[in-house]
Amino acid sequence: MSADSVRPRVRLSAADRRGQLIGIGLRLLVTRPIHELSVDEVAAEAGISRGLLFHYFPTKRDYYVAVVRAAGQRLLRDARLPPEGSPKERVRAVVAGFTGFVRRRRANYVALVRAGAGGDEKVLEVFEHLRATLAERVLAALGEPEPVPLVRLAVRGWVAMAEEMAIEADGGSVTADELVDFLVDGLDRLLAPLASADPPP
Repeated sequence: MSADSVRPRVRLSAADRRGQLIGIGLRLLVTRPIHELSVDEVAAEAGISRGLLFHYFPTKRDYYVAVVRAAGQRLLRDARLPPEGSPKERVRAVVAGFTGFVRRRRANYVALVRAGAGGDEKVLEVFEHLRATLAERVLAALGEPEPVPLVRLAVRGWVAMAEEMAIEADGGSVTADELVDFLVDGLDRLLAPLASADPPP
């Protein structure tokens, strides 16, 4: 890479520089999977050397994990829990935000999931936090902040199903509204037997 291809360096605080580098990674994720991100390209776009990038992120893996974590935070912002509304309306808002995010970024989301499935502990931690947070938001929407273990387990399983269906629904065979309606109704059916069951002694 020639010196002319590197943009003029702009002095930023350490926090601002890290944020800039993560932001570049997030933007590049729109067009390529995480494992295809080039730290040389990121550094050049930021107007810094490759060596300086590794001052902020000691290894390429550290940089990738920071980008994955930031992508997870973006997903959670899309899947906000509304402060008002009926339980079903609030669940629907979370589901619509989550599945919409996954469907819009299917190829990159799948690449991220596979990176976690490949055994990278740091990436696995990011996805565990993401799925746990989504489950907690659904439970809060249902008015179940402290559910019995079986209800919590059922919701965690349902979140995994929602994720898989959002990935596989790409291509237009199932509309966004059809998917969300199916998932919200399915959650009602899943939890109905538990709601009607007698509480344990």
